Amino acid sequence: MFGGLFKKILVFVVVFIHIGFVTTSAESVNKHGVDVLHFSSDILFVGGSGPNNYTKIQDAIDDANPGDTVFVYNGTYYETLVVDKSLKLIGENKYTTIIDGSKGLRRIGKKFTVVVTVTVDHVTISGFTIQNAVGIDGRGVYVLKNNGLSYTRDNVIVDNIIKNCSYGLLVANPVNNTIANISYYGCTGGPYITKLPYYENHIYNNTVNDKPLLFFVDKKDFIVDGKEIGGVGFLGCRNCVIRNLSTAYVTAGIDISYSFDVTVVNCTICNTNRGGIYVHHSSFCRFIGNTFKDDNWGIFFRKSDYNKIHHNNFINISMPDWFDSSFYNSWYENYWGEPRVFPKIIFGRIGFFGNLPWFNVDLHPLQKPYGE
Repeated sequence: MFGGLFKKILVFVVVFIHIGFVTTSAESVNKHGVDVLHFSSDILFVGGSGPNNYTKIQDAIDDANPGDTVFVYNGTYYETLVVDKSLKLIGENKYTTIIDGSKGLRRIGKKFTVVVTVTVDHVTISGFTIQNAVGIDGRGVYVLKNNGLSYTRDNVIVDNIIKNCSYGLLVANPVNNTIANISYYGCTGGPYITKLPYYENHIYNNTVNDKPLLFFVDKKDFIVDGKEIGGVGFLGCRNCVIRNLSTAYVTAGIDISYSFDVTVVNCTICNTNRGGIYVHHSSFCRFIGNTFKDDNWGIFFRKSDYNKIHHNNFINISMPDWFDSSFYNSWYENYWGEPRVFPKIIFGRIGFFGNLPWFNVDLHPLQKPYGE
């Protein structure tokens, strides 16, 4: 009896620690003028040795009421979850409480799995290892627009490990979400945010393969200089400079989305799984004096116009396409892995569906690597 009582007390302590961390984050968010929800204290238990505990996390979620907490004891749970009500999903220990999607159901019509799908606002997920999403587009955590119509609001995803997923965390149309203290391992994308707006989101203290993941939202007039990183993302930024950064053996180097007038200079990006720099809906950016080696893509542009790419080194790059529905980008005096007598053709795609082959040209490619 006393052992059972001790375990219940321990659970309340763990839940209090997680909720206390979340409350602190929520209070920080509340300073920006956003109301904080107050959840009830009902707790549903998964795993462990309690006589009425659930064996599956999804069953507990299905039986929970909005505002409840689902507490999950240590163990490996082979499930793919759908969180469709506002609640707190708390793991006992992020290193030993594992949600594994390798045996989960595939999404209908899609050749990938999502380990945890969130379809409502005001959800907290904390204290888990989330791993093994199946497929090239497999996702560890996917936060959808509420009812597929509006924004994703006031979700808190903190203190988790996300492993072996193509997209570690994907959030659609976010407003006032917190993504913090997440460690990504073997994921092609870390926190990936789709579309605007992106108001009052808080993204900090995240790492990729134990290296810092820098993420800047709605910033302007600043410089990032001289760091070894796990990746850097710019969302809605303008007049920014990234220089003297290096990253290697990570999933992606630099992501620039919905930004304007960003300069990337003298950076080295090697051995990335997906690509060196991904530029999405961004214009009037400059890429100067960078080295890309053993990457799938060097720089890939999607719906991004009027950018300049010059005096870069592209060495042993795998993918043939460099742009999608992007126009008026200027390539000149780059080194393309070997001396070239003739101009370098840069292939891409244009058209409403991005299916019409097109090309740009570097008229004067360098005969040796820039800087030598």
